[in-house]
Amino acid sequence: MLGGLLAGGCVILHGTNENLGWAHTVNYPDKIDVFQLQMNPADNDQYKFDDQWINLEVKRARLKVKGIPVTIGKKIYWSKYGPTLKTKKGVFAMRIPALMDIRAMEEWYRMNKARNFTEFYRALSMTSLPMFNIMYADRYDTIFYISNAKLPFRNPDPQYNWTSTVPGNTSATLWTIFKSVNALPQYINPVSGYLFNTNHSPFLATDPKYNLDANKFDRNDGFERYHNNRSQRVTELMKGVDKIDYAMFRRIKFDQQLPQQLKYTYSIDSLLNLNAGDHPEVKEIITALQQWDHKAVVNSKGAAIFLLLYYYVADKLAGTAPRQLTIAESIEACRHIQEHMMKNFGRTDLTLGDVQKLVRGNDARPAWGLPDVLTAAFSEPYINGQRKVNSGEAYICLVRYPRVGLPIIESVNTFGASSNPGSKHYKDQMTMFQNQETKKMTLDKKEVLQKAERVYHPGK
Repeated sequence: MLGGLLAGGCVILHGTNENLGWAHTVNYPDKIDVFQLQMNPADNDQYKFDDQWINLEVKRARLKVKGIPVTIGKKIYWSKYGPTLKTKKGVFAMRIPALMDIRAMEEWYRMNKARNFTEFYRALSMTSLPMFNIMYADRYDTIFYISNAKLPFRNPDPQYNWTSTVPGNTSATLWTIFKSVNALPQYINPVSGYLFNTNHSPFLATDPKYNLDANKFDRNDGFERYHNNRSQRVTELMKGVDKIDYAMFRRIKFDQQLPQQLKYTYSIDSLLNLNAGDHPEVKEIITALQQWDHKAVVNSKGAAIFLLLYYYVADKLAGTAPRQLTIAESIEACRHIQEHMMKNFGRTDLTLGDVQKLVRGNDARPAWGLPDVLTAAFSEPYINGQRKVNSGEAYICLVRYPRVGLPIIESVNTFGASSNPGSKHYKDQMTMFQNQETKKMTLDKKEVLQKAERVYHPGK
């Protein structure tokens, strides 16, 4: 098995074995419910449930806090619904399926060991993974996608709004039974011949003619129903395509173009439609953004402006409902960008690579990518007005399954296979990653042992 894991993972979490492989993306169905408890006015440690007063379970946790030499004592509460918090606004409990099944690693292990789709689906039938989209393919030409989650049967009575806080005083809201795997949104070998997911809706996973009908699924499950920029772009790229070869597959994977219709939380159409001549103090900023081809490449001036605009707007409007920027907000944003560029760089004709850096140790290089392009890059403030990429594109593994023989595997990691600055593998893949190149990998054990730098047992 070859692939990616998270820190502490004892099995491959997504990757490929000799016969099949899968990848995860994060999905967003309703994976948690919050209940407000009805407390006893005469006893703050009792709550009403089905017309009876029940005692909260109370324990005491001793917590170590960095920088404080003594442990801190904290009461922790538990009700029938789960972990419970006392707040100024009331007492609330959280009911989380992930806390009710500890077999996630076993399910991943069984996925690792599966030899065909039947065995893989049997592993998924444990429904012990609390979340994650799963995109699957194998050497037998089976493709499969499921928006996986551990979801309860919630009371469908319309008096209970499962997207908000639910009454925690009745067994009518205390769900205890979970849905089986075949109740989740899923596709197997659609007529279209392809499936994809970019953290968007499971009901927009292939050619529009063959997508699942969202109305046939329980709305209380909360599955996404929207496109994001990446899924919208894939839909554009696949429109009218009859056949796809590996070269085209790679072009889609490494595409750096935003879709024709942007899908961000806050619309900038008001800015894009401004008459730059009416605002001479920020005319250069407005013009560069309006002339931008919406590509997230390092030499793009428009992309540099959009990068700063994105984070300025995201910070300023954080927590507010999706909407379009007003004209006044657009002008204010342009002034902010101009002031930021002049203060930190002394000029405004900057490219994306001037502002955004891929950083490893003291090695800082121009970085492509923007939030929610297919080659995504999210960033945080760095030094001298620059931003440092901190998430987005990372471990990439491309796999083809021939009729005979082992899979054909190519991969690249953002920096390298080591987090030790003294290792030669600390950043030895950084140039490949920047150039969107990959290296050959193999599951041929003989070849692996022949080329190994070191063979060892863990712990030795």
